Amino acid sequence: MKVEEVVLPGVGRKYTITVKSGDRIVIVVHSSGKRELQYFEAGEEDEPTVALDLTDEEARELGAILAGVLFHPEAVGDTRSKLGAKVIEWVKVLPGSKLAGKRVGDLALPPGAHLLAVDRPGAPLIPHPGPDVVLEVGDTLVVAGSREAVEALKGSF
Repeated sequence: MKVEEVVLPGVGRKYTITVKSGDRIVIVVHSSGKRELQYFEAGEEDEPTVALDLTDEEARELGAILAGVLFHPEAVGDTRSKLGAKVIEWVKVLPGSKLAGKRVGDLALPPGAHLLAVDRPGAPLIPHPGPDVVLEVGDTLVVAGSREAVEALKGSF
């Protein structure tokens, strides 16, 4: 996969992603938050096969889905996703965990570690949980950052 980034003065940034098959996805991120998503089949240079306009919220939801924040298939084995030198991991709050009953605002996150979401059984996903969210046994934390920061966070539980 090849990713190219171009600054569009007064507009935002354009990302062109070329995948193994030669197909391309072009994403234009406007300074306003709007996103344009275009798909070009291999060999097609002028007109996209499909074009979508996404709001900031729609783009973030799509990104979460693609990153595996909302669902991580068990069939892939280890639930670590490589994002360059970054990782995303899913950490279950088990009975007896120091996390159970803690507020998100009271977590001591190491520099470089980020809590992306809390997946609570039987409840909607809590993306970017606020400091007042209380963690419960059975919750799954979606954490991201450098491997070192994520490992340090997991070691503090």
